Amino acid sequence: MRRGRDAHGRAGRKAAWFRVTAAASSATLLGTLGLAGTSMAATGAAASAASAAKTADTASTSSCHLGNGVKHVVTIMFDNVHYFRDNPNVPSDLEQMPNLLNFFTNNGTFLSNNHTPLIAHTADDILTTFTGLYGDRHGMPISNSYQAYNADGTTDPAGSFAYWTDPVFDTKTPPSAGHDTNPNMVYAPVPPATARHAVAPNTVTPAPWVPLTRAGCDVGQVASANTVLENTAVDIPKVFGAGSPEDQQLNADTDRFKDAEVADYVGVGVHCAQGSAFCATAKGVKFGQTSPSPTAVTDTLPQEPGGYSGFQGLFGHRYVAPQLGAGTPNLSRNGVQVTNAAGNLVDENGNQINGAFLTNHPGFPGFGPINASQSLAYMADMLESGVPVVNGYIADIHGNENIPGLAACSGAPAALGPGTPCYVAQAKYYNAAFGAFFDRLKADGITSDNTEFVLSSDEGDHVAGANVGRAIQPTPANCDGVNTPCTYPAGAFGELAGNITGLLATQKNDTTPFSLESDSAPEFYVTGNPGPNAPPVRTLERDVSGLTANNPYTGSTQKIANYLADPTEEAILHMVNADPARTPTFALFAKPDYFLSPPSSSSPPCPPCVAVNSGFAYNHGDYAAEINTNYLGLAGPGVRHLGLDGTSAANGPNSAGPNSGQTEVVNSGTTGTWVDETDIRPTLIYLTGLKDDYEHDGRVITEILSNPNRALGAPGVASLGACYKQLNSSVGQFGASTLHAATAAVESNTPGDARYRAVDASLAGLDKLRDALALRVKGELEAAAFGDQPIAGAAGQTVVCKGIISAAGALPGASA
Repeated sequence: MRRGRDAHGRAGRKAAWFRVTAAASSATLLGTLGLAGTSMAATGAAASAASAAKTADTASTSSCHLGNGVKHVVTIMFDNVHYFRDNPNVPSDLEQMPNLLNFFTNNGTFLSNNHTPLIAHTADDILTTFTGLYGDRHGMPISNSYQAYNADGTTDPAGSFAYWTDPVFDTKTPPSAGHDTNPNMVYAPVPPATARHAVAPNTVTPAPWVPLTRAGCDVGQVASANTVLENTAVDIPKVFGAGSPEDQQLNADTDRFKDAEVADYVGVGVHCAQGSAFCATAKGVKFGQTSPSPTAVTDTLPQEPGGYSGFQGLFGHRYVAPQLGAGTPNLSRNGVQVTNAAGNLVDENGNQINGAFLTNHPGFPGFGPINASQSLAYMADMLESGVPVVNGYIADIHGNENIPGLAACSGAPAALGPGTPCYVAQAKYYNAAFGAFFDRLKADGITSDNTEFVLSSDEGDHVAGANVGRAIQPTPANCDGVNTPCTYPAGAFGELAGNITGLLATQKNDTTPFSLESDSAPEFYVTGNPGPNAPPVRTLERDVSGLTANNPYTGSTQKIANYLADPTEEAILHMVNADPARTPTFALFAKPDYFLSPPSSSSPPCPPCVAVNSGFAYNHGDYAAEINTNYLGLAGPGVRHLGLDGTSAANGPNSAGPNSGQTEVVNSGTTGTWVDETDIRPTLIYLTGLKDDYEHDGRVITEILSNPNRALGAPGVASLGACYKQLNSSVGQFGASTLHAATAAVESNTPGDARYRAVDASLAGLDKLRDALALRVKGELEAAAFGDQPIAGAAGQTVVCKGIISAAGALPGASA
């Protein structure tokens, strides 16, 4: 689940995060809100906007110039929706959505051997997918939030979800003196840790909508990370202007959560092409005004390569909805309801789309709980209103999303076990939504014959709880959820919440001060920002490695830690961006049943400092095959009809068995074309005949192309690309070997710390070798894809690639 964006960080801590973040981003708690009439119906402005939207429909579509016969692009991004089964007896999420899964297997290729970067969280994963860059280059490699060092050696917390051009979104109130103000999406043209010259942390990552809008295509975004307004206090005055009507509305609202402004301006947007009628004709009555005025604003990207002027954007449900038909009562298209009798947009089931925590206030329903019926309705409305490129984010089905009309979910818990009634009901609801969506688009003439469809999820999950083959199991035995509902014993389904500070104090008598990015893969920021060789750091690392807890799901006392990464290994895993203030002292990859936090009012008592938290059970971020193995669906012009490419849903990594959570990607046995999330962007850009203004970390997936160009189709190129993935991916063979070696070195305690220092030096040398070859190979793959330039010596480079991977495997401790 997203916000935390999964509680803008924890899958499932949706409502809490959304409110906490809104409060943290509130600059003032002033005044009263004077927002008269939440319905968009029956105003002259709305009626004229609906008419203008019809004009925009034709104009926007005809001005969009994509290659290879592509007329539209539809990208669907799930939050933690799984293809592989979590419980081996229960059909997986996508198996229970055949309308979606079959669309891709029947019309294109569904790759089940896709992989996440690290840290495997919503922000990093979605931004990697959008850009084709690892987190060290797009700037967001650490969870859905992170810490940033201040000048005095303390840290401030910051949120990863912030509009594309925002500075660090410091969530401390007020921020510390001398806090980090570099770009949140801090860009690096090359991996910063091995750059020949230091990369200045002052440049924003190129925006993903730019090649499309430059090609004349409007780009619609629904809950898509960092491409829409995310936080009211920062984004509203920045995008609309200080003192604007929107800013006045924000400051007049006495609700400290700013629910109305979130509903009105956050989460939905359209980036328009130059001269687009969709933006040019948009008008509405703004806060404090009585007559309509233009609602589009300048789409400002001051650091975009090649410049970006003359473009506009439309931000927020309040301003986007009229362009989609809101304001016209009972509007329908091809027999599909778009608005209700009040003239407000509805989801695919006819429910009015309301702002989160609000009653009868049309607006964005929130990042965390936005369901398939809502996102898909927005996307179809946009397509039918002339927005040819749409991106939509959809919440998972493992948390109770409180979807109207689902009786099975009334009173159900927040975290749902596989095969429980609410989980199955939500899967059916999503399946029906996708069936209606594809039928609707087909009636509009939008099919895989003229449209590129892309499906992916941010990451997988480890299910922390009872499961088949564990010490505690669901009942009855062999329940499948569909025919026989599954029941999970009370207190036997939920993550193991650990008070890391308490554990260190009680088990190791270690009270070293640090701040923490809470997670199943938490990052430690030792106060004072000492170097990796500092004795307090080395002691803390060893002490963290030695912590133990009783795990009811294994029926044993076990070490909590699986792996540790110091800054050298973090760089290899693409976790070190261009801003030195954000580099963690070290990262822990815990056994994924655990979620580790500093002490708080909800922490378990010490000892034992660890307890089952039944509110959250789907852990990610960590290093485990069921988390890091993902999927990618592609259907459209230029895509081969291969059906399933890879392991079937019933045979992939899952969270069952006595070894639950302990299998790595490299040992998972999955088959099929091996790709990761950096490959999605270059493949889509290739299929649409466009080009980005930077070099991707990913490669075009030649294996799924129906007609690759001569350079990509040349002998040896696919093999070079495959080796490059194992060399450069965070969870490929090179990364796996170095993480094992780093862990053994960090845990070592030899005289003078000789082993740690020697292995760390070897890892740094291998990182330089890896990055040098990776830079060359990805440059050649990029030139082959977008310039049809032949790659000379592909076979020889593959040999060198394999040699570097082998060298990593020969490091002390590199074997699992």
